Amino acid sequence: MFTQDRGIEKVIKKLPNKSRFRFFLLFVLISFTFWTSTKLSKEYQLVQPFIVNWTDVPNGVILSKEVVEINLTLNSSGVEILWYRLFNRELEVSLKGVDFSPPNSVLNFEELYFNIQQQLLNSSELIQISPSLYPLQYSKMSSKWISIAPKTNIKLRPGYLGEDEVKAIPDSILVRGSQAILDTLQKIYTLQFNDSDVHQNIDQNVGLQSLSGLQYDTNQIRLFWPVLQYSEKTLKIPIQVINLPQGVKVKLFPPQATLKATLPLSLVNAVEANDFTMVVDYNDILEGQPSSLHLRLFKQPSSVKKTIWEPEIVNYLIRK
Repeated sequence: MFTQDRGIEKVIKKLPNKSRFRFFLLFVLISFTFWTSTKLSKEYQLVQPFIVNWTDVPNGVILSKEVVEINLTLNSSGVEILWYRLFNRELEVSLKGVDFSPPNSVLNFEELYFNIQQQLLNSSELIQISPSLYPLQYSKMSSKWISIAPKTNIKLRPGYLGEDEVKAIPDSILVRGSQAILDTLQKIYTLQFNDSDVHQNIDQNVGLQSLSGLQYDTNQIRLFWPVLQYSEKTLKIPIQVINLPQGVKVKLFPPQATLKATLPLSLVNAVEANDFTMVVDYNDILEGQPSSLHLRLFKQPSSVKKTIWEPEIVNYLIRK
């Protein structure tokens, strides 16, 4: 037992002390750093695989989801090689300008040499691309013009009204997808547009509701709705009889109607009674000999938004 303890002591004495051990580790670390720096600073030639991410894919073209990989022969420093191996292994390749009209299209990577070189690290030199020609695997969609339907919830300030309906600009877009889906599609809805206390023109860009399996020529359209301040004007309109036979006279009771027109405030003073025509039809008498006739608005200015009148029916007396 004593002999064994003395042996252990001899081994411990031969080990360096703490200060010497630290110096030794520092020496090893510095040597390794210089060695690594020397190796990484040298130029090497290698074949590095990269995954291709397609960009600028034309509308109506569906590319295969198969992962595309190309091999680049590079002259690069050791640092750059380490970076490629650990991190940067993807390239973006634009399909802008590629002709997809033939059944099969082949992409020439050599024509994209400059674009690929720009995506490499600064001192990397691109020598070769393999394969240089790549047959693109894709299918093409059918297309159809579909009308746009605005979805809105607009609350106007009292005294204001919108002219006509909310317009979508453009009112239709080119939609691509399978023929089976396009045959059943009648309209594309916008995203919901909400606004309140509206007293000015609406001119707003809104998105479109996306539908699975379809591509749109544009994902945004413009909603336009002229909004004007309106007022009411009351007018006395004489009633005319149409389809009246020659030699027949009809006396109406009352001979005129009171009409309330809702129209833009700026046009209130410009609109007069003679801009409206209210009629009853003598043919209604011949058909059923009614005791009264329905009053109809035959003509009005296009700027008038709404009209109501009274009475709605009039009595008559025929004189021959």
